[in-house]
Amino acid sequence: MADKNSIDLTQGPISGHILRMLGPFALAIVALLSVRIVDTIYLGRIGVDALAAMGFCLPIVFLGNSANIGLGAGTMSAVSRAIGQKDGEKAKRHAAAAILMAITVMVVLSSLLLLSMPLVLQKMGAEPHIAELARSYMLFALPGLTIVSIAMMCNNILRASGEAALPSSIMILGAVLNIIIDPFLIFGIGPFPRMEVPGAALASLIANSIAACFGLWVVLFYRKAVHFRDITLGSIGRAWRVIGRVGIPAALTNIVVPVGMVLVTSIIAYRVGTIGVATFNVVMSAEIIAVALLYALSACIGAVTGQNGGARQTDRVREAFIFCYKICVGWAIFMSIVMLAIRIPILSAFTKDQMVIEMANSYFYWVPITIMFYGFVFVTAAGFNALGRPSYGLIFTIIRSIILYVPLIGIGVYLWEMNGAFIGIAAANLFSGMIAIFWALKKAPMTARTS
Repeated sequence: MADKNSIDLTQGPISGHILRMLGPFALAIVALLSVRIVDTIYLGRIGVDALAAMGFCLPIVFLGNSANIGLGAGTMSAVSRAIGQKDGEKAKRHAAAAILMAITVMVVLSSLLLLSMPLVLQKMGAEPHIAELARSYMLFALPGLTIVSIAMMCNNILRASGEAALPSSIMILGAVLNIIIDPFLIFGIGPFPRMEVPGAALASLIANSIAACFGLWVVLFYRKAVHFRDITLGSIGRAWRVIGRVGIPAALTNIVVPVGMVLVTSIIAYRVGTIGVATFNVVMSAEIIAVALLYALSACIGAVTGQNGGARQTDRVREAFIFCYKICVGWAIFMSIVMLAIRIPILSAFTKDQMVIEMANSYFYWVPITIMFYGFVFVTAAGFNALGRPSYGLIFTIIRSIILYVPLIGIGVYLWEMNGAFIGIAAANLFSGMIAIFWALKKAPMTARTS
């Protein structure tokens, strides 16, 4: 990457760098996550069946996007460490290889998901008419994962250099277009057909295609952060190994989360039924409001730890972790108060079904305050991914999503149905977050592996 376009994160206050990036990234994450909120609101107007269908779809689509996020983490790690080592040409080679790798992986993965979709929906406990609605959504959403991968790699290439506004603009463009197109295709406004559930997926596909084209233009021509000249199979293979050392474990880390959600959705479907799945979808959509800033924080820390780790400034790496943990605490306290106070208006925005609203109400007493601990987990994972140490994130995420999240929710649902599910979520957040912060600050090395 050209030196003139890279911001040196190894100099100046750590807090200043994180806060400078946090604003644009928070805006981008809010825009991106607003798509799910808007989809849930619109489909909630159609009925509980549409909400339930989305509840079955989202973990599967999230699984594909988790692979994208993991590959993006590998890209961020490889490119930021190369920049920290002051090797701009290596950073550009890694960036080019990352785009090719993402396209290849996502074409294969989305094809496998499409083929396995009927069996997966059956095993998750979807009733036949709900499964048909879910299938109609995923026929657009799963092929769209490859398009998303291009936009995401462009975003991570720019983030690795310390930029905030340009990578955020890629995400914001896709999200805003998605929200604009949504009602036309869902409800059939004007000359457009009324597509309902699959209309939400087609809107995302169109919007993400435009965002991906914009991202490619930025990294190829505007920033000249990527070049494909003199590229060979050998050079691609070498770059893929560097990216894959972080990207594959990071992808597995992110895939663990939707796997846990698939299992939990199945438990709720069998124990509580369609109404429980709809409720779970609503509260998970509401949770997006609470975690938006923390997702943005995890997007900031990678560039800082990657560059400073590459420059062997371990004190600054540790300082970045501590500062981000403090933000997690303050934000969770603030959001738990706000969400408890306005919980009924939030739920009413998603659905008018009184049974769903009553089931979801107790979520706001148990879960929002514990998002600080959930934040500890994915901030820790993002920071160590950038250092080339993805095993920490994988271990912490397995602890939360498989060892704690699924069993605790399962026990809770069995004993107290949806109230128990929310208690299980809170407990899983609490215990996993405590483990992550203790290990990060007391045991884990703050050095970076060579890019």
